[in-house]
Parts: sequence; structure tokens; C-alpha cells
Amino acid sequence: MTVFTSLCVGQDLEVTNFAPVVVQGLQHGTDADLMSAQRSLRNIPGNVSIVQASEFRDAEVMGVRDVLSRVPGVYAQNPSGQISAKVSIRGSGLSASSGMRGIRLLRDGLPLGRADDLGESIYADPFGASYIEIFRGASSLQYGAATLGGAINLVSPTAYSHPGHELRVDGGLNNYTRAQFRAGKIFENGLDAYASVSRVNGDGFRQNSAHTAERFYGNVGYRFSPESEGRLHITLERYHVDMPGAITLDQLQSDPSVANPTHLMAHAQIRTTPRWHLAYQHDWLLGLSDKFSLGTFHTGTKFDSQTQLGVHYDAVDYGVSMRHEINRELSGHDNQFIWGASFSRGTSHNQTHTPDYWPGAFMQLESIDAARSTVELFAENSFKVSPDLALIAGAQATWARRRTDNQALTPLGSLSYPAGQAYANYSGFNPKLGVVWDVGGDNAQIFANISRSFEPPNSVAFHTRAGKLSAQRATTFEIGTRGGDAQFGWDLALYKSWLKDELLEMPVPGNPAAPPMAYNVASTRHTGLELGLHGEFKTGAVPGKIAWNLAYTWNHFRFHNNERYGNNALPGIPEHLARLDLVYHHPDGFYGGPNFEFASGWDVDQANTLVAPGYGIINFTLGYAAPKDRYRVFIDVRNLADKYYATSTDYMVDARYQPQNVFYPGQTRTVFAGLQLNW
Repeated sequence: MTVFTSLCVGQDLEVTNFAPVVVQGLQHGTDADLMSAQRSLRNIPGNVSIVQASEFRDAEVMGVRDVLSRVPGVYAQNPSGQISAKVSIRGSGLSASSGMRGIRLLRDGLPLGRADDLGESIYADPFGASYIEIFRGASSLQYGAATLGGAINLVSPTAYSHPGHELRVDGGLNNYTRAQFRAGKIFENGLDAYASVSRVNGDGFRQNSAHTAERFYGNVGYRFSPESEGRLHITLERYHVDMPGAITLDQLQSDPSVANPTHLMAHAQIRTTPRWHLAYQHDWLLGLSDKFSLGTFHTGTKFDSQTQLGVHYDAVDYGVSMRHEINRELSGHDNQFIWGASFSRGTSHNQTHTPDYWPGAFMQLESIDAARSTVELFAENSFKVSPDLALIAGAQATWARRRTDNQALTPLGSLSYPAGQAYANYSGFNPKLGVVWDVGGDNAQIFANISRSFEPPNSVAFHTRAGKLSAQRATTFEIGTRGGDAQFGWDLALYKSWLKDELLEMPVPGNPAAPPMAYNVASTRHTGLELGLHGEFKTGAVPGKIAWNLAYTWNHFRFHNNERYGNNALPGIPEHLARLDLVYHHPDGFYGGPNFEFASGWDVDQANTLVAPGYGIINFTLGYAAPKDRYRVFIDVRNLADKYYATSTDYMVDARYQPQNVFYPGQTRTVFAGLQLNW
């Protein structure tokens, strides 16, 4: 396992102008494209990261959590050790029970999730990316996003970055298997094609925790000329995941393999028919320095789930976007202007019914039709005051519409959401000002920005028993520094966000024991620190080197003068998170070493009456990579000491009045092994 590489490792990335790097025309996913992306991100006045596929392929990767856990500022955990993950950046989507909210999930700049930024991290397949870009907060403005969390962008592999054939087979305890075959071919007529087929299967270490994922991803590109290229992306995915549910703290500490009794009785599960995603993007180089992109996407998702209720869900999302990058000199100074627009729309149909294990006849409880649409305009200008100093100004405008029609078919049908029709319109204007200063040697930079963010509620939960929700807004100030080289590098950012109408949960008035409802909390504060350190050093008389990486995150999220909870901590996320990787690399290709993961205890409920204990676990990887990467093998041991700990918790309002089965166990001790062949 290699450690996380910052934006400056291994390359001289001093920013002297804004012109894009062009190598033999447009070639997406190549090393030249990666180097260009690294240079481009260093022009952003905020904390950004790139994780290359070469940095995580040396060990087992069950899902996006195994990639993002090495990135400071990103909270990513696999509840119950399964393939999907709960992901939060800077406190985005804290009350979401799983997946991600307030983070835009992208592939090559086009949305992979829903039109209202409510997504599922399982769609972010790490092995479906040549590299992954993480934009925190306002750093995502260049893709039109203005949410608190920012954006995660998967840059697709192509035949240029992955020519030839690759077969990878992994296995582990609890009947875990993962197999993937992928191939890329470049044709002489300007056509190239890439395809990947994979399957993941496992029984899980808990009762009722089996999971299966089958994926096909492919793209076909055609170069009409050295300045014009189009690429079509096709994704087909099928998931079947049993859901063991959350348990109490006593159960977790005595036997984390047990399932929630209700989930076990219901055989709780979620099963998709093939989820499909189509996207097409066309890029033009205009002159020697400008670039124009036009894209469109179409996504269909169908699934059936069953827990305490049965749900059938059917949704379609689609949209178009454009982005224009203009590089010029302005009064003798380098200047880059980026502007763009996007439109997205989605519809969904939810049917809720009694679960199969209830006695009596099948009964439908409610039928919810929902619609969502968003229009975004954005622009950002970077002006080089001097070769060492850039000033950045930008803004994003959003118009969003939400509509829902809940047909409550029985008296029980309106328990989740109010019966009847509702709609709401939301609009926001989100400016941003920033600065990037190259302060000297070691590629050192200082950056700062102040920005606004805007997040309308999703298309189902915007209308609750408390009425229509307002959009979540925030003002964020960020300052940081980055720099260094392969021997020692750093990324450090400190931020504070003043949130208004944060989308959380509150108890039902007069009935604190009832399930909580979505709610706007008038005022909250998110303060955090993101620290990434990395480097390598020789081992003296022993040949080879030790590469190391430290990712530390401080999350200080609080209510602000709340009438019910005062200045209590916001629940659901540890205040301190850290991961340290130490990997020895021998010149002959052998590698191995431990990584350590730490988390402090965290408040589980808004009343701060229940605390999840902190934890520390040790993992170890040993492997061999053959010359020219013809093959590689590895053994990956997780949780060596077999610690029992909670990796995440359900969001709670007040543990004194609610059931306390809200803890999701982390993976117990397990062993994985893998083989990868390239030809």
C-alpha cells in the first residue's frame, strides 16, 4: 500500500500561468491529464486533494471508504463493514443515516447522483476511476457546486491511461470475493474504448449482512480532430445488500455480530434492478489555451427495500451542463476566467407498504410522487497580480424547485410525510473571494477564501409535519497552506462556517418519543482543522525506503444559542479523527507495513446524553509488485487486535426518550488476499 500523495509530490508544480497542458490533443485519464489537474488544483484558494489509483490498489478496497479515509477533512465509514459508506465533508449531511448529502458526486464533472445532491456512496466505485478529486466546500465552484461539503469527482480511466488487459481477484474471510476484468484499446482511426466488469460478494461478519454488487462500466471516445473529442460513458449496476441494522452499545461491546432483532425478523434488505447511468461529454480546445465542454447525463434507479416497512422506489434524473475556460493576458498579467451553466431535473415514485413478515394481507400505506429541478450559473476569475500572487473572485446562482404529492392510502400512510400536494421554490446567490500566494521554495503556498454555500432540502423531505423547510445557508472562512516534495509535504487548512437553517432533525412537538422529523435549526457553527503530512525516508543500511502519510481531522460542530440545546455538540461524528500509514518499499518490489486508525468518542444525540466510545485499530498489509507491474499479490489484515467498536451511529435527537439501538459495529478482525495480473 502506498501512502496518500499531495498535490506537490514528485512534480515541480509551481504555477506560472493558467494555460491548460495539451499533449497530442485531448487525452482524458493520461499522466499528462493528471499533471494538468494537479497544477490546476493548486490555483484554487482552498483545500483540495487528489488520490491516484496507484495509491490504493496495493491493498483491499471494499469501497470508497478505503480511499477517502486517508484524506483529511473527509469522514467516511462503512457501517457494519459493508461496501457502502457514510460520507461527510466538513459536517455535511450529519443527520443522513447513510450515503451522502450536501456533497456533489461527479464523474468527469457530470453528476452521478440525484439532481438534489442526495447520493449513495456505493455509486462511487474507486476502481472505476483513474484518480479521484476531492473539493472541500467552495473549492467545488469550478463545477458549479455551492454546497457545504463540496464535491467528489471521479476521473474516468480510458484506453490511454489503462491500455491492455487487467485481471484482479481478491478474497477474504466471511466468504468475501471480488473479481474484476478490465481492458482498454486504442484504434488507429481516432477511436478508443475502455471497459470494466466486476463483482463483489460477501456474507459479512454480522447476521443478515450479506452483500453483492455487480458492475459494468465502459467508455468510448472518438477524436474528431486534435482539438475535438467526444466520450460516451455507460454504467450498469446491480446491488443486493442485507441490512443488519443498528444495535445497542451493550450488544456492540459483547457480541457485534448480532443483528437488530427487527431487521433480522424482516430479513431487511435493499435490492436494485440494474441502475443505469449514461453520459456524454464533448471537449473542444479553442485556439492554444481555451477549452469548452458540453455534457449531458441520464440516470435511472429502481430498488425495493424492506425493514419495518416495505418500499418500492423508481427514479429518473437527467441534465445538461456547459463549462468554458478562457486563458488570456490582462494588462500584462495572466488571467483565467471560467464560467458555466447546468440544468438538471429528476422525478421519483415511492410506494410504501406493509412488510412481508406482518400478519395479514398486503397493504399499501402511501404513494409519493416527487419532482426536483435545479438551474445553476457560475463564474470564477483568477487574476495573477504578480507571478507569486493570484486573486480569485467568483459567484454561483441557484434556482431550485421541489414538488411532492403524497397519497396517504390508509390512516398509517401519513406518518412519514404529510398527505397532499406541496411545492417550494428556492434561490440563492453564493459569492466567493480568495487568494493564493506562492511564498517561496518547496512549492509552498498560502491560501484563503471567504464564501457562501446554499443547499435546498431534497425533493421528498422538504415538506414535513412542521411545514416546508428552508434552504440551508452558510458563510465559510478558510485559511491554509500546502507545499513540500516527495521527502516531506504538507496540507493544512483551518475553517469556520456560520450556518443558518441547517438541515437536521428535531423531536415532534409534545411527543419526544416519536420518530424525529426533518427540521431547520436556526443557527449552528462548524469549525474544523484538516492536516495532511506525508513523506519518505531511507532506512540506513537496509535497502529501500519507508513512505508515511498522516491524515488528521478536527471537527468542532455546535448548536449556537439554541433554545432547546444551547451550545451542545452536534451528534454523529467524532471530534478527532486520524489515520497514519507506514509502508516499507524494497527495491525488488516487496512492500509492507501497518496503518493505524484513531477516533475520539462522540455524542450520539443532540441532547448530549449518550456517547459513543472512541477507538484505535491496527491494520497491516504485506505484498509484492513484479517489475513493470506484470503482477502483484498482497495480504491485508484488518483490525489485528479484534477490537469491538462503533464505526458510526444513527442520528438521534434525545437518547432519554428514544431506543438506544443506534450503534453500527466496525469490521472485526479479518484477512484479505489479492492477485492482480496485467498484460
